[in-house]
Amino acid sequence: MVNKYIWAIGGGKGGVGKSFVAVNLGILLAQNGYKVILADLDLGGANLHTWLGVNSPSIGLSDFIEREIPNIAKLLIPTEIPGLSLISGAKDGVEIANLKHTQKRRFLSALRRLDADYIVIDLGAGTSYNTVDFFLLADSQLMVVIPEPTSIENAYRFIKNSFFRQIFHNSQNFGLKSVVTPILRKDNPYNVNTPKELINYLNKLGGSTTVFIEEQLQLFNPKIILNQVRTERDQLVGPAMKTACSKYFNLNMKFTGNISEDESVRKSVLDRKPLAVAYPDGVPMQQLKSICANILQEETERSAKNNLLSQLAL
Repeated sequence: MVNKYIWAIGGGKGGVGKSFVAVNLGILLAQNGYKVILADLDLGGANLHTWLGVNSPSIGLSDFIEREIPNIAKLLIPTEIPGLSLISGAKDGVEIANLKHTQKRRFLSALRRLDADYIVIDLGAGTSYNTVDFFLLADSQLMVVIPEPTSIENAYRFIKNSFFRQIFHNSQNFGLKSVVTPILRKDNPYNVNTPKELINYLNKLGGSTTVFIEEQLQLFNPKIILNQVRTERDQLVGPAMKTACSKYFNLNMKFTGNISEDESVRKSVLDRKPLAVAYPDGVPMQQLKSICANILQEETERSAKNNLLSQLAL
């Protein structure tokens, strides 16, 4: 495999199952024969090691960020899953609460140099710049939501903040920073408060700004995973969110699948055994397998498209 992919698992609200999804997707990829690294980027509450039954690690992300351990490969912790390694999170979230964007890029660049096919990063709750930036720097952006009003509301806020943050960063590369920055201020005089309003405003400016916003819309494609689904009504939440994002935000989100609430999930946590190992044939794992297959298929199609475009450009 020539390409190396980073999958980021985010979602805005705590307690929605980001770590659960990250761990089990990582295991599924490893079981499919890929070399996988799970990176715990929950800067305030790293817990991936617990999900994997690994004792509290003595080294982690903090050591690399603070350059105490300059070689990121030395952070890799083996797990009982063949082909799966772990990078533990920060010892203290306060230490690296305000990473510079260059530090984030340095970390992601170091991750990409590691000997792995897939790197799955588990992000913390909230919409801090750290969380959003790591989410945006990934190749596949997976947003975990549960069918509850607070989670759905936080997810919409996470989507909005992520899109605005992407526009801010990429406007600098496009020579439009002076145009975009005033529009993104909370007290902006242009009445721009939502992605839809931002898209419409930049389109009206025409010229390079129209080209820019069209490119950004192509780049922004997070996927929604609905967790803890209990009822038929819950099953409608994912498609409804996709529709709402299109109607009210003008953003093309993708709904990747549901994961049912199941007692096996709770048991696996208490036993400190990942669901993919303890209950591989249960309903939640069958759903996760389908979600994983969907993402892999999309990446295959995207790679083929990019390769074709590269050949046409020659």
